[in-house]
Amino acid sequence: MSTENVQRGESNDDTPQAHPSISLLAPSEMPDRSISLSSYCDTDDEMTNVPNACGTIEGISNEIEAFRCIVCKTLPFTTLYQCQYEHILCAGCYQMRVLDKMLDTQLGTCPECSVRIYRHEPYRNQEGERQLAELQVACEDCGLNVQRCYLRDHCQTDCPLRLVTCKYRRIGCKWKGVLGVAVTEHEKNCQYQDKRGLQLLDELNQLQAARDAKQCLLGKIMKLLQLPHITVRLLQLLPQVEGFPRNNFKICSIFEAFSQSWSIQLKWQTPDDVEQPADQQNCNCSLLFQLCLESPDGCRGSLGLTYTLVSGTYSEVRFQPNLCEKCDFTRENVYGPLTLLYKNSWLNCAKLLNDRGFYGRLLMARI
Repeated sequence: MSTENVQRGESNDDTPQAHPSISLLAPSEMPDRSISLSSYCDTDDEMTNVPNACGTIEGISNEIEAFRCIVCKTLPFTTLYQCQYEHILCAGCYQMRVLDKMLDTQLGTCPECSVRIYRHEPYRNQEGERQLAELQVACEDCGLNVQRCYLRDHCQTDCPLRLVTCKYRRIGCKWKGVLGVAVTEHEKNCQYQDKRGLQLLDELNQLQAARDAKQCLLGKIMKLLQLPHITVRLLQLLPQVEGFPRNNFKICSIFEAFSQSWSIQLKWQTPDDVEQPADQQNCNCSLLFQLCLESPDGCRGSLGLTYTLVSGTYSEVRFQPNLCEKCDFTRENVYGPLTLLYKNSWLNCAKLLNDRGFYGRLLMARI
């Protein structure tokens, strides 16, 4: 595998060689990998708050496979890092395995060979970033070949077979369907186009009340950040290639905080406990989480916590705003309340949990 190792902040005068079958992107056209791909999406917008589409890659070469992250086993859309032996880490796994470990007393090391990785000397694989960005992939819906770095934008704004909502969504219509004849037919018969203001008042009041409640919750989360006894834990759910269980709890992460051992448990909740619905695109599901005290024997008295789980820097989706204002953990009470984390169609939940995974930040404060 031919790679180019450069340190962050250093200039590189060598122009990387182009893949023989793919044209090079201009530097100004390269996608920004410094922030999450979903940083600005609305958590209530099911069309945009989705994991990255993988696309269809025909005849994938061993050279491209060499750029797969050694931890999450995905072909990254983010910055590529590597150790001195060229083991690839995506930006999210690098943050978890190197930067987060170094905040404690541990050393940042490569998960594959355990060689030391220094935070102040991060090595990027820019040739791998370029090849993955320029890789031609086929849209899973319409089959159009596009460069991989533009696949997400294509699926959300350009694909002729993309899923869309009714233009009256903002005033309450919940219809969604594939772009085309179905949309035209629905908009001709949509009941919301003929409703008068007085008829819409109740629904608009409910929508506004939900928005106000969300803003109030976000304000409380901001106040949590000002509490004195606060700690943060980075969490990661690796892609569950064997399939994430439905309607059952699964432990996502185990960690230490406030001299106790904790775990985050996730539950993929489907309507009526259906394992696999016939209409996967229109069947709405929820991802719930629960904080669990794993070391109750070491808990002396009551341990009062307030906490929230937010999406991580490199998570491809945004979590629903959530906050447990106060939960007293004891030897008898080891579970926090069951809380909504993410909601979307069955298909997108499956893609997130089984194919992409996610990163999160748990903010905990002792009260």
